[in-house]
Amino acid sequence: MNPRFLAALLLVTLTGFISLSYEICWVRLYSFVTASRAWAFGAMLGTYLIGLALGSLWSLRFQDADNGNNPKHLRALSLFVLAANTIGFLVAPLVSWLATLIPYQSVETGQGAVMALATLPLIAISAALLGATLPLICHFAIAPDEKAGARLSYLYLGNIIGSGAGSLLTGFILMDHLQMQQISVLLAFLGLILSAGIAFYSKLHGIQLAKRLALTAIAGLAILITAPYLFNGLFERLQLKSSYHHDERFDLIVESRFGVVTIDRNRKIYGGGIYDGYIGTGLKPGSWMVRPYFLSAVHPAPKKVLVIGLSGGTWTQILAHNPHVENITAVEINAAYSERVIPRYAEVRSILTNPKVEIVIDDGRRWLRNHPEEKFDAVIANATYHWREHASSLLSREFMEQVKAHLNPGGIYLFNATGSDRAAKTALEVFPDCALLLNNILASNAPLSYDKDRWRKTLAAYNYEGKPLFESSNGKDLENLEEILSIIDNLGVREVATEKRLWTREILEKDSGTMKARPITDDNLGHEFWYH
Repeated sequence: MNPRFLAALLLVTLTGFISLSYEICWVRLYSFVTASRAWAFGAMLGTYLIGLALGSLWSLRFQDADNGNNPKHLRALSLFVLAANTIGFLVAPLVSWLATLIPYQSVETGQGAVMALATLPLIAISAALLGATLPLICHFAIAPDEKAGARLSYLYLGNIIGSGAGSLLTGFILMDHLQMQQISVLLAFLGLILSAGIAFYSKLHGIQLAKRLALTAIAGLAILITAPYLFNGLFERLQLKSSYHHDERFDLIVESRFGVVTIDRNRKIYGGGIYDGYIGTGLKPGSWMVRPYFLSAVHPAPKKVLVIGLSGGTWTQILAHNPHVENITAVEINAAYSERVIPRYAEVRSILTNPKVEIVIDDGRRWLRNHPEEKFDAVIANATYHWREHASSLLSREFMEQVKAHLNPGGIYLFNATGSDRAAKTALEVFPDCALLLNNILASNAPLSYDKDRWRKTLAAYNYEGKPLFESSNGKDLENLEEILSIIDNLGVREVATEKRLWTREILEKDSGTMKARPITDDNLGHEFWYH
C-alpha cells in the first residue's frame, strides 16, 4: 500500500470523525433552539445530507478526469477543508444570533419553524464543503486500474470508522466533559491541521506553501481569539430568542451527554431550552407548587412513593418532607441533575443525603419494566410539555398501564398533562377514577376521595430544616393555609380559575375537548409532530 493511499486513508477517517462530530453538535443546537421538537432532528439531518450530496456533486468541478495525480486536486481539497471547518465552527454562534432576530412562532403554530428554515442553509453550506472532501481525496488517491474498487472500499470503510468514532467519542465523552465552545474549537483545529497536512502533500513549495500555511495559522488564531466572544451568551440567545438582552446571563449552564440544563436568576430550570421546573419549596395561595403538596389530600398515608423525573429536585424534596412518606425512589434519566445541579442549591441539596430518598439514574419505563415486583402508594411524574420529543413515552396508554400495575390498592398516579386533552382522555380510559388538578391528572385504581382536615394537618406538619412551612403563631400564614385548602371546595366546579381548578371525572367526561381527543399511544406519538 503506497504512502499516498495511506495518507488518504488517514484523511478520510479524520474527515468522517470531524463531519459526524459537527453533526452531533448541530443536532444539539437545533434540538435546544426548538425546545426539543421531534421534527427538528429530521429537518437538520435532511439538510445535512442534502448538503453532503451537493458538495460531492460540486467537487466534480475540481477533478481532472485525465490526470488524477494533478496536485491541484489536493490544493483545492486543502482550501475546502479550511473553509468547511471555519464555517462549521461559526454555525452555532450564527444560529444563536439569528434566533434573536427572526420571529419565533408559538407552540400552537409549530414552534421554531420559521427560525429553523431561515438558519438551516448554514448547515447545508458547511455540509456541502465537508461533502466535497471525500470524493476529492478518493480522486487523488485511487489510480484508475483493476484495484480501484478495492481501494475505494477501503477509503469508505475508513470514513465510516471515523464517522462512528465521531458519534461515539463526541456524543458520549466530549459532550460530557467539554462545552459547545470547546468542542467547536477542537473540531475546527482538527480541520485546520488536516488542511495544513493536505497542503504539504499538494507539492506546494516556497512562497506558495508559506502563504497557504500562513492562511491556516491566521484562521486558527482568529478562531482562538474570537471563540470566547462568539460563544458568550450562546444558550441565552438560543433559549430567549427575541427577548434576549445583551447582558443577560443564566445563573447556571450544565452541558452533558444528556443535554443542556439552564437555570436563570429566578431559579427557574430549563431542560433542553424549555421550562422544566423551579428550585424552591415555598407554598403560597395561587401557587402551582400546590400539586406535590396535594398528595395527602387524596391519600391517607402515602408511605412509599416513586418519582419519575427528578429534575432540580423540588418535588422530591417536598415529598421527602411529607410526614407520611417513608421511602422515595426517584428515577431520573439525566445524571447531570443529581451530579451538577442539585448540589449547587441549598433548598434541594439535602435530598442527596436524605435516608428516605434513593436516586436512580435510569429510564423510567425501563426501571418499571425491570422491577415488576415493586408497588407504590403513589407515583409522581412532573413530565415535560406534551408536545416535546419523547413526551409520549410518559403520556401513552402503554406507560399508564405500566404505572397502574405498580400501584398499591388505592394508589395515586399524579402526572403533568400540561394542558393536553389527549393525555386526559388516555388516563380516563386506563384508570377507574381521574381528576384534573390545575394541569395535572390525578388518577387512581380506586374511587378518589378528598380529606380537607387531613390535608390541613399534613401541611401544618411540614418542616424544612427546623422552619415550619406555615407558622402556627402567624395569622397571615394561617390565612394563607386556609386559602390554599379552599381548592378542595372547588371540587366539581367547572367555572373556576386554572390555578384553583379541581375537576372530577364527571366534568372531564363532559368536556368536549377531552372527549373528542384521541388517546395517546406508543404508536401514534401523541403531539410530538402535530400540536393538536
